[in-house]
Amino acid sequence: MAHLEIHWFEDFFDAVYQYTWILATSGKVIKANQAALKLTGLTQEDISSVPLWAIPWPALSRQNRQVLRQAVNQAAKGKFVRYDLEIRQQGQPSMILNISLKPILVENGEFKFMIAEGRDITAHKRTAEALYQSEARFETIFEKAGIGIVIKDIDGKMLDCNPAFRSMLGYTIAELVQREYQDITHPLDQAVSRKLFNELVNGKRKSYFIEKRYLHKDGHVIWGRITTSLVQGPDGQPQFVIGMVEDITTQKQIETELTELQRRLMQGREMERLRIAQDLHDGPLQEIIGVSYQVQELENAVKEEFDREQLHSINDSLQNLAKSIRGICGELRPPTLIPFGLEKTILSHAEQFQAAHLELKIKLDLADVGEALSEQSRIVLYRIYQEALNNIVRHAQATSVWVHFWLEGEQAILEVKDNGVGFELPNRWIKLARQGHLGLVGAMERAKDAGGSLEVSTALGRGTLIRAVLPVTEEPFQGQASGEE
Repeated sequence: MAHLEIHWFEDFFDAVYQYTWILATSGKVIKANQAALKLTGLTQEDISSVPLWAIPWPALSRQNRQVLRQAVNQAAKGKFVRYDLEIRQQGQPSMILNISLKPILVENGEFKFMIAEGRDITAHKRTAEALYQSEARFETIFEKAGIGIVIKDIDGKMLDCNPAFRSMLGYTIAELVQREYQDITHPLDQAVSRKLFNELVNGKRKSYFIEKRYLHKDGHVIWGRITTSLVQGPDGQPQFVIGMVEDITTQKQIETELTELQRRLMQGREMERLRIAQDLHDGPLQEIIGVSYQVQELENAVKEEFDREQLHSINDSLQNLAKSIRGICGELRPPTLIPFGLEKTILSHAEQFQAAHLELKIKLDLADVGEALSEQSRIVLYRIYQEALNNIVRHAQATSVWVHFWLEGEQAILEVKDNGVGFELPNRWIKLARQGHLGLVGAMERAKDAGGSLEVSTALGRGTLIRAVLPVTEEPFQGQASGEE
């Protein structure tokens, strides 16, 4: 029976997966289990009656042996001790071995032997170290970053934010964590911001980019360019949301000022066109008409047929010159635009244009919108129409042009389409300017400055469609706030 119990103990001892040694009170090895023998590559005969710190295992450095000897001495005094040893074996990666020594006492308190257990904690140690380093790096980035960093829970409540974000908005961390994120978002941007955030936490998107306005603590507006991402747990469930916020207030102010400058320049150009048209009409045109009357009187007064024919020819030239100047005045400032509206002006221009370009057939479908459009909006659409027709004559080699104008809801829409050769549309407008298509670029700027947009659809051999969309408003050239992305 005793033999069976000993055999059972031997099997159990060897089955223990941890590296285990039984030590005498002096620290000498009594027995090691199979895991310990396999680890060290030693046999029971190699280690029997040898102090643990002196076993012939080459992987034990001098420092490791000193640590083991110290641990055994402490355990011999009845203390439970634990140490981590870094084991380096030739040709193998280093291993972190956690050694614990526990004195075993019998019922009367007599110290009989010690149990030394070793556990391989390499993966745990490396993971903990990597986690610590990762946390340290994140903390450094979080605290020192020049852009704002915000951490929110999936309900949109702020959990933390870095100094850059606090400085950006003028709040303390205590003030911010008590607020909902939407509380510091400009009211005009709250709906879109909430929609994107809900799509993020509901799994409809992994991240989103947006330009939106914040409210500084003192009330003024701060523009931010935000990249927001969802952080998920191992189970795939959303844990929290992190946002990177770049202060672009200065950039937005510059963009606003540039837009205003472009608007004022465009208004200045229109005023200059009006002035030139007025000067031509009141100056050279009137003088030409006066000279024409004088030539006609002189023609009636002379008796020689040859002289009358010469004077008549001169008078015809003067009449043609007057007609050309009137046409230039009309191009610079169409006289029918203000009193009769955009559709009447386009109709009048198209008739004259058709007469001058018989190879081109112009088809019109124009809505009579009365005074629904402001004067400036009518000017913008008329100039876009003019530029489109001029481009068609210069480049398109078209035989037909369709001009369509109508109102749709709160938008005025103008389309000019031709059946010409078309062209390859570059992906950037600057390329059009470099290719000499300054008129199209100018038309795009006009539409943009009026709060609208201009689209160009074209391809080689498939004609061109220009579509301008402007808001129906009485406020001329009102720029729209930058939209969300």
